[in-house]
Amino acid sequence: MTRLLALDCSNYNLSVALLAGQQTVQYHQTVKQGHSDLALTVIADLLQQAGLQLAELDAILFGKGPGAFTGLRIAAGVASGLATAANLPLHGIPTLDAIALQLPSETGIALLDARMSEVYACRYLDGKAIGGISVCKPEQLQLQPSDVLAGDAAAYFNDSEQTFISCEPRAEHYIQLFQRQPQRYPASATAELLYVRDKVALTTAEQRDKQRG
Repeated sequence: MTRLLALDCSNYNLSVALLAGQQTVQYHQTVKQGHSDLALTVIADLLQQAGLQLAELDAILFGKGPGAFTGLRIAAGVASGLATAANLPLHGIPTLDAIALQLPSETGIALLDARMSEVYACRYLDGKAIGGISVCKPEQLQLQPSDVLAGDAAAYFNDSEQTFISCEPRAEHYIQLFQRQPQRYPASATAELLYVRDKVALTTAEQRDKQRG
């Protein structure tokens, strides 16, 4: 497949990439609000740059999580709406796979800030997830001195002896992953999201206790 559109809103960014033949055009910016409207505008602009119509694409990819609850829903909604309108296959790709792509030899631990002083984490070996995704306090991770960490949670590991690569999921990473192993990310009739935890916010009581220290 040589005509792919990818979308990610799993943190504070809006990341869109379009592969058209051998050329990739992309947009990646921090966005505080209005992801949905801006995403559609950006996608239309990238399609115009590539000289393509939406229906000419081979598939649409999106970051399915874990990540920010609202952002994941926005990306899934936009991707699903476009795929349905143009009758295109829809493929969800785990955000931590995109982080792992940036590890040396794709081996180490991929991390994303889960807020509430927690991280999403998964160990990878040669690009393959080992043991599944967990959400926990940074200090609860079982780390080896030789481990290499990557993600957007560097602030939690300032005092750690492990090497940390600061990075984040980007739409072009989904294109790379899908091109390399399309069978790993099968098409889905709906934009299913990968939720690692059901709890997405601290209760009022928990916030009060946290402020008390």
